[in-house]
Amino acid sequence: MAGKYDAVVIGAGTGGLSAALALATAGKKTLLIEQHNLPGGCSTSFIRGRFEFDASLHEYCGIGSKGDWGLPGKVMMEDYKLNINWLLVPELYRCIGVTRSGKRFDLTLPVGIDNIIDVMEKAVPGSREPMKTFFDLAKECVDAHDYFSDHIFDKFDKNDMVKVDSMLYLKRFPNFLRLAERPFNAVLRKIGMPEDAIDILDVYWTYIGMDYERLSFVHQAWMLYMYATKCPAICQYNAHGMTVAGVERFRELGGELWLNVKANKVVSDDKGKIVGVDTSVGFVETNYVIANVNPQTAYTTLLDKRIAVPEREIKKAHAMKHSIRFFNAYVALNKSVEELGIKDYTIFMPGTFDTKKNFEASKHYEGNDHSVVVTYNVVNPDASPKGTTVMTFTIAYTEDVWAKFSQREYVKRKQDLFKRVMDNFEKDTGIIIHDCIEEIEMASPWTFAHYLKTPQGTTYGYDTNDWNTMVSRLMCIKKDQPIHGFKTCGAAGARGDGYSQTYINGKEMAVLLLEDMKEDEK
Repeated sequence: MAGKYDAVVIGAGTGGLSAALALATAGKKTLLIEQHNLPGGCSTSFIRGRFEFDASLHEYCGIGSKGDWGLPGKVMMEDYKLNINWLLVPELYRCIGVTRSGKRFDLTLPVGIDNIIDVMEKAVPGSREPMKTFFDLAKECVDAHDYFSDHIFDKFDKNDMVKVDSMLYLKRFPNFLRLAERPFNAVLRKIGMPEDAIDILDVYWTYIGMDYERLSFVHQAWMLYMYATKCPAICQYNAHGMTVAGVERFRELGGELWLNVKANKVVSDDKGKIVGVDTSVGFVETNYVIANVNPQTAYTTLLDKRIAVPEREIKKAHAMKHSIRFFNAYVALNKSVEELGIKDYTIFMPGTFDTKKNFEASKHYEGNDHSVVVTYNVVNPDASPKGTTVMTFTIAYTEDVWAKFSQREYVKRKQDLFKRVMDNFEKDTGIIIHDCIEEIEMASPWTFAHYLKTPQGTTYGYDTNDWNTMVSRLMCIKKDQPIHGFKTCGAAGARGDGYSQTYINGKEMAVLLLEDMKEDEK
């Protein structure tokens, strides 16, 4: 063994890698351990035949560009100084389906606020002024959110809740206080947004995993505003290339990464103080640990019994619902996007734009045809060999649907589901792909459960619903991490969904751990 470490990070997924980078950047001797043979968690890629597929990454939100980084971009590119070449996606999405009013839309939203407003007004007359109002409100909420994030660790009250200057928010961000926690769709209706326009904007629900009749306004407003002003972004060298950039920087900062090493227990002394981590290769001495795992997993299997877990945390873990999980079909075609006529990077194909119906359908196998189709070569011509195309079909589930299938019917269920969504794609776009498929791989939520060790294969942690919103979680960011010297990070953290959010969350958990270190030094 290599002696005592200032900190050990368990799990080299996005959140864990970010936490390790933050600790190493702060000058701490940091060990990052990962049970798999590759770092990255979902932020990785795999090979089938002559093709490389991203395991789950569609695009990053809020990256921006040099001189105009969004919050995630600032963390990755300025704070960590990662060597990543970002490719910007020139549109938000194409969506094909029928709204609640019965109208059929085949619409592509571009990037840029004015461009989006123009397209929406043409598609849904009468939406121009509500869209302007929406983006004004969204900007205020984004400014308030980012200000809050910059000052989240300034002050805490006696209950470890974030202490905010309410008068400052009243003066600078009055609409944030009025609207942030209200449901997204309720705010859109309040400003007079036509229902067809609401349906078109709601197709993003699968990127957050919550019905927009219940999701807080600030959550979706932040994401949509970031996409509109900063552009969606992907890494030139796929998700694995992005992870490698993080690992290389971590090692430059003196960090150590151990692969194929499993953390068995976080070990304490008789008083419950952390003294190290028992791993598959031996005992590692440290007093400070961050685990990139679901809190329920941490509390029930990772911590030894002498480390006291407050009753509040146990109750909270039981009260929260596991969030969205995915079926992915990874498809490689022996024709180019030009030959096929594919021009859109992202196509949402919900069938119906009624998010209530889609959210209900996501609880079932039958009738859930809401797919998101991503074609990587549209933005990155080098995503696959010349003359070929790689694409991903994604279907979302909000319940443990796949647990109901026997081992015998499991493979057939995957095949039938892909045929269903492929047929929808060919019918709605007129683009024929079934006769040029060279490679195909399919992953159900149980594939992700096996690989990630997350409950039910969820990749998004817990629902960010009406009583458990992103803002309320952030207010409790310290209170929800009460074990001295131990923090959890990742998709189940305060910010919830997506790669951008877990990168920020990893840094925030490192800040809390560094505070524990400072406290012990006094």
